[in-house]
Amino acid sequence: MLMQPRAWRQVAAAAGPIDNRPMARPVGWWTRWTPADGRCRRLGPDDLETVDRALRADPVATVTLRSEIALGALREGRLLGVAAPGGRNLRAAVLTAPLLVPWIPNPADLSVVAEWLMPAAGSIQLMVGAQDTTAGLDAALRGHLPPPRLLRREQPLYVLEPRGLRAPAGWAPPVRRARADELDQLVRAGAAMHLEEVGFDPLAIDPVGFRSRVRHLIERGWAWVWTEDGRIVFKAECAAVTREAVQLQGVWVEPGGRDRGLGTRAMAALCTELLRDATERVSLFVNDFNRRAIHVYERVGFTPRGVFSSYLY
Repeated sequence: MLMQPRAWRQVAAAAGPIDNRPMARPVGWWTRWTPADGRCRRLGPDDLETVDRALRADPVATVTLRSEIALGALREGRLLGVAAPGGRNLRAAVLTAPLLVPWIPNPADLSVVAEWLMPAAGSIQLMVGAQDTTAGLDAALRGHLPPPRLLRREQPLYVLEPRGLRAPAGWAPPVRRARADELDQLVRAGAAMHLEEVGFDPLAIDPVGFRSRVRHLIERGWAWVWTEDGRIVFKAECAAVTREAVQLQGVWVEPGGRDRGLGTRAMAALCTELLRDATERVSLFVNDFNRRAIHVYERVGFTPRGVFSSYLY
């Protein structure tokens, strides 16, 4: 599950040959600096087809990048790309700070990406991605970044496809999209989850930003709840959405409903809805020490597909 750094408001598809044409308007320091070898550069709207072709090869690992592209990341100049020799194919892409999400399948490209990031590495507040990739970037940027304030090194990545879904027999909870009038309840539930999982209360650090983020999730239809007698029993959020994959975050069951099978039923109901109407597979990553959550996901049919790490600076 994605963690929320203090100034991060919202974590916040892709063709055309990789070239070096500048965008019409500047977008901060990301647009002003490119390594001398030219293999690494900022991507723009003209790169949509090329980017999409590369990222579709791994729809689970790249779901955040593709989701952010749909929300305007290319237009806003928030993606960095590494071109293959010849310049017509993309072999790495990175969503840039304050949330850094790298997709770098070839470790040989870590150094050129790190070199590009160095001039303003202090803007990075949160890095999330494949364990080897994030560890490599953190090491390469050492001296340009402070030590992480919080490191979750082992976060198993789980994936659920329709043929693997196992819904418990009997009744299914009425999981649905959250309504605007449930904002206050969702904010409180989300803050409780963060305190429990991450160790800090976002309402004590950035109440306006946290509330705004939850509001955006509701407005997009990305916040899901199960309520009983006006209280939230279960909630989950979509961190990223594409036709090929949806990544969940913020999965929470009220304390009084735990260890009673309610989380399993609610997750199965939510995934049934998503797989029927929205996507081809559901993914999430979870702290390795959260055995209760892992048990729920595995009972529903999620299977491991790698390991993520999160670095909060």
